[in-house]
Amino acid sequence: MGMESSDFITVGVFGSRHDAEVSRARLEAEGISGWVRADDAGGYEPQLGLTNGVHLVVRAPFTALAMSVLEPAPPGESHRTRPWVFLVAALLSAVLVLMAGLPLMLTVWRFLSG
Repeated sequence: MGMESSDFITVGVFGSRHDAEVSRARLEAEGISGWVRADDAGGYEPQLGLTNGVHLVVRAPFTALAMSVLEPAPPGESHRTRPWVFLVAALLSAVLVLMAGLPLMLTVWRFLSG
């Protein structure tokens, strides 16, 4: 007997295939198989997915478990439990700013020294 479309339930609708794939990976880490459905030409035309969103579906018996895995953390919890994330982001930002300005600094240094 084949699988009917009613055997699959959408557990999340996302704005991008990337976000849906990240959530699918979270489900698979918990042992729940999920599939991403999108009308985006297989990822080649991501803007097409904006009209209906990108759907993450699971088999019907796993709906409640999948929803509990995907439930968002309470607001503000992530930055309190992981303060190092902000430190790493600030450090990377500083490095990127310095790297972006490096060619200009080298040009000025060459002009002044030569």
